[in-house]
Amino acid sequence: MRAGEDGIFLLLLCFTLLFELNSASLYNSTDEVVILDHGNFSSTVHGTDNAWVVEFYNTWCGHCVQFAPIWKRFGKDVKDWEHTVKVGVLDCAEDENVPICREHDIMAYPTIRLFAAYASKGDTGSDMPHLTSVRELEEATINFLVEKQKANNGSKSWVNLQPYKGAAGALFEQGPKGAEWAVMVVDKVSSHAARAVLLDLAGYPSIVVRYKEAEAEDVRRFGSAGLPAVIITSRDRKEDVLSNIGQSRDEVREAIIKKLGLNPRMLASGKKNSSVKEEREGAGDGQPEEINKDKLNYGDDLPDAAFTGMERSDQVFMVDIENAISYALNHEVAQHKAIRGDALLALQELLDILVRYLPARPQVHSFLSKFQAYILNHGDSIEGSKVSEIISSLQSTESVLPSQQPWIGCAGSESKYRGYPCGLWTTFHVLTVNAVLQDGSKKFYNPLKTIKAIHGYVKHFFGCSYCSQHFQAMYAEDAESSIRAADDSIMWLWQGHNKVNKRLKGDASEDPHHPKQQFPPPVYCPSCWQGEKFIEEEVLKYLKTIYAKGSLSFRGTEIKSAPPRNKQEKVQQQLDSYRKEKKHSEVLTSDQDKKSDKDHSPQNIGIWGFTNTDISLCVFLYGASTIIIMAVYCSVVIRRKMRRKRFLEAYKLPRYPPDMSKCSLSSIYGYCQDLTHNTLHLPCSRGDSNHS
Repeated sequence: MRAGEDGIFLLLLCFTLLFELNSASLYNSTDEVVILDHGNFSSTVHGTDNAWVVEFYNTWCGHCVQFAPIWKRFGKDVKDWEHTVKVGVLDCAEDENVPICREHDIMAYPTIRLFAAYASKGDTGSDMPHLTSVRELEEATINFLVEKQKANNGSKSWVNLQPYKGAAGALFEQGPKGAEWAVMVVDKVSSHAARAVLLDLAGYPSIVVRYKEAEAEDVRRFGSAGLPAVIITSRDRKEDVLSNIGQSRDEVREAIIKKLGLNPRMLASGKKNSSVKEEREGAGDGQPEEINKDKLNYGDDLPDAAFTGMERSDQVFMVDIENAISYALNHEVAQHKAIRGDALLALQELLDILVRYLPARPQVHSFLSKFQAYILNHGDSIEGSKVSEIISSLQSTESVLPSQQPWIGCAGSESKYRGYPCGLWTTFHVLTVNAVLQDGSKKFYNPLKTIKAIHGYVKHFFGCSYCSQHFQAMYAEDAESSIRAADDSIMWLWQGHNKVNKRLKGDASEDPHHPKQQFPPPVYCPSCWQGEKFIEEEVLKYLKTIYAKGSLSFRGTEIKSAPPRNKQEKVQQQLDSYRKEKKHSEVLTSDQDKKSDKDHSPQNIGIWGFTNTDISLCVFLYGASTIIIMAVYCSVVIRRKMRRKRFLEAYKLPRYPPDMSKCSLSSIYGYCQDLTHNTLHLPCSRGDSNHS
């Protein structure tokens, strides 16, 4: 049964990996976007004749979760624009993608970058303003294409979006040789709707499309209410006019498609679409570095999962804090191309309060102290890539920044929920509480120090720009004016967290299994409530209780050695851990068997760590292999003997010649030689006189 259990474990591990690979990302191959990563970014975006509009996002970022449906609709809405521009996404939460995000100066999420045709490696693209609707995204993309085309930085494959001046019939000279119709969309100056129609229809090989800015003559001809109008000219110069067909992009496009009897299957980009689909699927679905759920959504409640035994229902876990710190340094900080000025000062202040007030394990505290010393002594600037190198070089059995382990208190119902942001909130609460418990009564204690360090980190490093702006607004509103005494820092952060929970309740980023609520709820702290209001004195006592050093659970932080540095090592670590637990379980089982049955033969325990089942299986396989080998050998030998027998029968000769008795010894000797050389003649005659 042990072998069966091993197989089941490996099968479950494979299913876990597959599940995470398909569930962790906000996008997958069913969406009309190209999934980019460290392996295909350069080959896909750089040097292509089409432009690119790419969203750099982070799986756990709440604003990215909110924005994802908009970006998916945008990708679907412009899927026919691939002859000119393509839509992609890249997840900066992936460890492997950090260098790309750092190279492109991605400091907030989501960040949208536009890349022109034939972009070269090192080109960081152009920022698109923060937009919240599909229409705004389309218009910004069109503006970028028009600008690049006007500056002759476009491509021959692009549809011409510049205003056209000339007769409709002359368009045939500019379009495909097989074009049957010239379509000219007449609309007001700088019309996004008209240019969007051009992008929609440019993939049809049977038409050539251009946009004309309406002049006074066009206004008189069609009327201001008749714009946009469409002039369709056939090869034989017959002209047809469509006016009063509506003003939206969809209305104009559908009117043209209906008039010309076009079908999406006629699109010249149809083959491109299929190849792009294959490219997406080959690129994967934003494969996560970690097996565990470590890239989750912003702004969730404090840990609220229920546990049994000695742990409280509102237990705070050190593993969540360690996960948050590890992700913050390995991703948020290391992703910066260069850290200097206020950002460097903010990092130094954060490390200072972590070293001072975080009740970390000795190995983790040792790492943070060494890392702080490096940052303080490095100078006025440090590259993000250097941060990654230092983090790696400081790892040892005595100095560890743990890799991502399974979340416990901050685990979400899906991989896009909770996790890192929840762990970061937990870390901040632990820091404010333990700072007060440790130094709050000292004469020169600065109650604003911890909150100021937290604010600096959120301002300069926290990737969710939307979330960071809200936190900065809360800080600017009253932090420096309201935090006077030591306990004020604890209460200010608690109030701010509840403001976030209230604002995000019912939001797309909310975990349905962990709904936003005011913390602590009555079930955790009945004395903290009086009717519908908090009793702040009781809340302060409660916070000092659950976040204090002695209250934290270290369950889930058993790994003491230096963390693995890549996915293969992490999978191997899980397998080794399982085998170690299995061996320990076998020893315990063996000990129990010895105690329950003194006469039990020690041979049943097995040798070299193998159980009786394992040895029996090996003996069975050995016997089966031996039988198979013997059968093959016998088959070969028998076949050889049968071939020899058939050969002899085919060339069978008499044992002696008819008159052998009359032959001499020399004749008999010659006969034998003739047999050896397969010579079949009679060696002597009847008249031989020399016979004996």
